[in-house]
Amino acid sequence: MQKRVILVDDESSLRRSLSLGLNQNGYDVEPCQNGISALHKLDTYSKNKVDLESVIVDIELPDIDGIKLGKLIKSKYPSVPLIYITGYANKLNTEEIERLKADALLEKPFDVEQLTEEFRKIEEKKTKAEVELKEDSEVKTKSAFILMNVDEKADFINIYRKLYYMDNVLYCDVTRGDIDIVMLIQENTSEDCANFVEEKIKSIEGITNVEYMPVGVPVLNDSIKEIISTAGITLSEDLPGSGKVRNSEQSVCSYVLVNVEREKLDDIYPVLRLYENVLYCDYTTGKYNLVLMVHGTHFSEIDKFVENKIIKLDGVLKVKEYPVINIFEM
Repeated sequence: MQKRVILVDDESSLRRSLSLGLNQNGYDVEPCQNGISALHKLDTYSKNKVDLESVIVDIELPDIDGIKLGKLIKSKYPSVPLIYITGYANKLNTEEIERLKADALLEKPFDVEQLTEEFRKIEEKKTKAEVELKEDSEVKTKSAFILMNVDEKADFINIYRKLYYMDNVLYCDVTRGDIDIVMLIQENTSEDCANFVEEKIKSIEGITNVEYMPVGVPVLNDSIKEIISTAGITLSEDLPGSGKVRNSEQSVCSYVLVNVEREKLDDIYPVLRLYENVLYCDYTTGKYNLVLMVHGTHFSEIDKFVENKIIKLDGVLKVKEYPVINIFEM
């Protein structure tokens, strides 16, 4: 199950550093610079029935007092774990701390390890019945992209065939660039996807630099979802990698991996989904947070599309293009 966290702090450098550290530890972080944006995000998550690992709230916020914000969150979403953070713990009296009714309180400065340890403690407090109920309510089909390289001395064709004919592989493409193969797998659970990588992919001699990127569904507000729906595109019912049919006889395709500022995702994601050149656009966690399959009549057309339409979007941090090539043309 994907672990999601809302982080509320007006200090941009802290939001960036904590988001990066938590991302590296498998958490999907939604950064908010004030209390109002956090409440909007919580409402969106609630309407989409998305479970949260925790809401992290700075006690000192520019718009809403952090303690009042925490009380609002606990009153409306009592089951959501709440962690307060502050640089002024010495100014809080004992009674005030008790009234916070938070699951944890961390004094700045703290590191990601301390924060994840608090997550672990909170998780331990949950009963076995609650955990089982939560797992039973989840959709049992999970997917992930796997980026990998093959050692120059290895038998590339033989390795590719092993990968291509594995069970639960939706796509297995050879690409040009600093990634040799892009694979999309589907399993019953997130744990099964991770085990697939560890037990089946990494066990193949000659495969190096394996990058694992689980696929999820972004949590968007109602207006954005309505726009996408009006265009005839669904979110929750879409399988990763679904969309327009890939016709290799009439066009060429490239994977386009995009790293986007999380705070700009609501703006960028629907734009990319609605482009005619985009066969599909999947939300992922890991090294990149969006994976696109872009098609065109020739690769130079895709290059221009990436340069003129994707790179110039406000909030796009990094873009890498990987043309899909026919293994038999190598």
